[in-house]
Amino acid sequence: MNPRLLLLLPLFAALACGGGSPEPAKTAEGTPPAGEAAAATHACGDGEKTQTHNLSEDKATEALVPCSKSGANDYSGAIKIETIPEGVHIIINATDDEVNQGMLGSDVKTRDAVIVYPKGKGSKAIEVPLVKTANGYTGDKIVLYDDLDKLTDEGTKMDIAVFDHDSKSGEPSEEMHLQVNISTGKSCERAQDENPQTMDFSKKGSRPDLTDGQLGAPMKSSGFFSGCGLSDNASADICVAVKQGKPLGVSVKVLPQNNKVAACIDRSTRHLHFPASDKLDVVHQKF
Repeated sequence: MNPRLLLLLPLFAALACGGGSPEPAKTAEGTPPAGEAAAATHACGDGEKTQTHNLSEDKATEALVPCSKSGANDYSGAIKIETIPEGVHIIINATDDEVNQGMLGSDVKTRDAVIVYPKGKGSKAIEVPLVKTANGYTGDKIVLYDDLDKLTDEGTKMDIAVFDHDSKSGEPSEEMHLQVNISTGKSCERAQDENPQTMDFSKKGSRPDLTDGQLGAPMKSSGFFSGCGLSDNASADICVAVKQGKPLGVSVKVLPQNNKVAACIDRSTRHLHFPASDKLDVVHQKF
């Protein structure tokens, strides 16, 4: 994990940054120890880095909001993204000295704001309602699967825009952007492209090729995704690239299109165990 992120993990319990931080203990000379001074320094995310959130994994993605230029010393924020059955749950916890001191008014929206663009900049905007806390503000929003676009490979690049208002600067609210790729993982097609088949006649003791029946056994029935809600009038086309018994890539197409069901089937497929083989095998199944 990014060391800077570790520095700010307490944000999710009780944000402590800038003027909101507890006053560090001082040395005999009246100055804080070097270690405590460094720990109290405002931590910022990397605005150039695109984060990745894997919809197929249980763990959440956590990242720091990039620094604002005008209010870098009084604002700090952390964003958490977690997968839920309906889509992705975005949580922001931030501290802003000017919010705490009441310098920006009583309406949270006139102070700072968080806007989510599920399909990247220029897409439909979703505002995150903010609620004042003792240390700044918090907000959360669920982005539904239907609001996402592509689900595999690089996925959908979501843009989370944080508007930090700094009354001292006299300028409009500054925008800090956090880019996050939301994806279920590598597609079946990309896994095939990255693993071209080669013949090695000198290799001894390799396993015999698996039959279609052996390969398809784990997906013989739809029981492995029974909880995904595929309706009777819908169909699912699943492609799995398998090597050494593990899915390297998965692609799921649901008709009529339903991202929620497709993501659920994709996740279930990636957790299947297949017969082991030294070569890359591709399994197709339709339901």
